[in-house]
Amino acid sequence: MSASSSEQPYLTHTRSEANLHKLWEEFNAGITDLNEPEAYDPYDRMLLEEWRRCKKLGINTMMQYAPVLGTEEFSQVLASRRFLMEKAIPVLTRVQELFVGVPGILILADAKGTLLHIIGDPQVRLKAADISNLTEGADWNESAAGTNGIGTAISKKKPVHVFSAEHFCEGWHTWTCAGAPILDPYSGDIAGVIDFTTRHQDYSENAIALSYSIATNITTELRLQMRLEQIQLAHQHSLYSSRFPSDDVIVYNRMGRLVATSVRAEDRISSCGSPPPGEERSHTEEIHDICLPGTEDTIGQIVVRRRESRARAFVATTASSPEIAAYGAFLTADANTKQVMERIAKVARSDLNVLLIGETGTGKELVARHIHNESKRKSGSYVAVNCGAISKELFQSTLFGYSRGAFTGADSRGRKGLFECANGGTLFLDEVGELPLDIQAGLLRVLETHNFRPVGSDREQSTDCRIVAATNQPLSELVANGSFRSDLYYRLSVVKFDIPPLRERPQDVPILIDSMLKAFCAKHDLPIKGITPDATRVLTAHSWPGNGREVRNTVEAACVSADGFIDVEDLPADIIGCQVPLDAAAGREVVVPRELGQASREDFSLREQEARLILGALKKYKKVSLVAEVLGLSRSTLYRKFEAFGIDPRAVVRNSRQTLLGRPGSTAGFEM
Repeated sequence: MSASSSEQPYLTHTRSEANLHKLWEEFNAGITDLNEPEAYDPYDRMLLEEWRRCKKLGINTMMQYAPVLGTEEFSQVLASRRFLMEKAIPVLTRVQELFVGVPGILILADAKGTLLHIIGDPQVRLKAADISNLTEGADWNESAAGTNGIGTAISKKKPVHVFSAEHFCEGWHTWTCAGAPILDPYSGDIAGVIDFTTRHQDYSENAIALSYSIATNITTELRLQMRLEQIQLAHQHSLYSSRFPSDDVIVYNRMGRLVATSVRAEDRISSCGSPPPGEERSHTEEIHDICLPGTEDTIGQIVVRRRESRARAFVATTASSPEIAAYGAFLTADANTKQVMERIAKVARSDLNVLLIGETGTGKELVARHIHNESKRKSGSYVAVNCGAISKELFQSTLFGYSRGAFTGADSRGRKGLFECANGGTLFLDEVGELPLDIQAGLLRVLETHNFRPVGSDREQSTDCRIVAATNQPLSELVANGSFRSDLYYRLSVVKFDIPPLRERPQDVPILIDSMLKAFCAKHDLPIKGITPDATRVLTAHSWPGNGREVRNTVEAACVSADGFIDVEDLPADIIGCQVPLDAAAGREVVVPRELGQASREDFSLREQEARLILGALKKYKKVSLVAEVLGLSRSTLYRKFEAFGIDPRAVVRNSRQTLLGRPGSTAGFEM
């Protein structure tokens, strides 16, 4: 706003309407010559250069009406600009109260110059629409309408005030337009434009300050919203990274920009150059929408990509023995499990529905993804849903989608259901035994007819997706007691397989440990060199009631607390066969004999494991801020856990320093 006249003549030059019209007429008569440097001042030269550029674009200088998008195309534009409008329109609505009696209109346009929303004086608005097509849906990009407050602000990426005959097209000489760009708060790209338009006789130098102020206000609103979304996207990245420690997890925001990634630095150039959401992806990827909690507003997407090369490297190096087989990300050396997986591989090539039965954490989802990737549907979508994590009220809309206006709070555009998203691909129904009876009836109908009806719609849609279901419950018993439909059970279990628990395939434990150890060392940037033979023997002998999930939690906790190599002392107490309560205040452990009993140990195992994880991180990093960062917790949450577990962080750090130095220490150096 303080640029010199040579930099921003649109803002600083004193206007003379007569001189403007004379220059415009000379330009159109072809009697201007920019090759004479002294013939024009910077303001005139700028206008002539602008007009010459518009002429080269093929714009008709006699144009009277701006082009207007068709109804369907404009509807698509409005849908794609929803985020901008949600933040900008409330700002314009607040300003509107101050505009009573002001002979002008305020316009919100998108980054391409399409008018999205107009407020202001009804008479000016009617006249603008009538004589110039200055109306919602019109295209005021410079390439369509020549020099104007909206298109030129986009072109220059700066505020402009285009007065009367400064417009290239004669039809716009009636108006004066003050436009200011709305900038993306992170990239600095044009997100939209705010324009204040009045009749040329109502020209005011303050108009540009108004547009600039409103545009800046909207940019601030965008920044706040995007910051909130950034926090949620980062949180989801952390959750998915823990869930898929051996895979790459990549998060994009609603604009398709990269937000977070677990891709290794050496692979980042090739991996993070993958296409943004909506474009073609590899069949080794899963894509999930991320919504704001409590809403169905999609704020980004998360991509889970299998690290196939890492799996092959693992088999080739750590597992050089030919006994180890890889089925996608599912690795096993157990002969019986190999037989099951070979049968699954044969069935995968068909289109039959599959039911996977196994305890929690046995790798049913890894098997489901392998079935999809080995099937003829591998180029289609793989959509996964945990039936036990969806409330009964949302089951219908989640599975079958809903039409616009189906219920209060629904997305105005409607929303696709999982069956529609999985069309042509595979739908994985995890914990299928949790399905409510009324939803079971609807699911059965889709399996039989391949048709479904979105909530609030009177039109049926069809789907062609393969169903892979999984459960850790005995469905036959659920059928017997009436909580699961027998006809649905037979539909889902055309082919069924039992995935053996980890205690029945102990030779797979070292394989899992090695794979997860590498993943967690990369995730937490830890210099762990390996695991001792004693620790490996203890882990292999454990019964693993939580299967792979328990292995993952155990290895992650051991990684954080260990130095160099993971040894027996770094393992949770219930795994090494003794209950080891924590004297958390001092950071010590007290050994209790095995005679305490298995039930007692299991009651405390999860709570104790979390306490050990926190205690180990505190000993290692000695700073609360670093511990919170490593564990992915806020400092307030970490302090609540200190209190819950009776951990005195100062005492723990003091104790660890004394052990390290071999002499009395103090709390000096402890940082909160």
